[in-house]
Amino acid sequence: MTLKTLPLSLIATLGLVACGGSETSSASPSETITDKPMDHSGHDMSGDTGHAAGTIVSVAEGELGIDHGPIDGIGMDAMTMLFGTMGDVDATAFEEGDEVSFMVKRGRDGSYRIMAICDTGEAGTDCLDGMMQHDH
Repeated sequence: MTLKTLPLSLIATLGLVACGGSETSSASPSETITDKPMDHSGHDMSGDTGHAAGTIVSVAEGELGIDHGPIDGIGMDAMTMLFGTMGDVDATAFEEGDEVSFMVKRGRDGSYRIMAICDTGEAGTDCLDGMMQHDH
């Protein structure tokens, strides 16, 4: 392998790891969440807002770790990640294990923050419908 191809091979390998070359992982959800900004350059981020359902895996003031399905509206695949909150969203109102529906919005910095969230276990699976502010 030449010195020119080594960096390209490394980048390709890291890209596969970052984008999840496999759907299964031995890491627990809390081990896959980092406080580093997510690199979404490989995803189709076609919109500024989206919605999904998931399970809370960590709670901190102003942040929720969510193991979520695909996020409709922004083209993000299913994954576990840490989201900041915005507006009057109170992250501490949720607990690990809560099943939720949530809506995200992309900020000027490119990161997605939760702008609306509801507990589907308490309010039903359609609890987000009244909060939706965009077309499907």
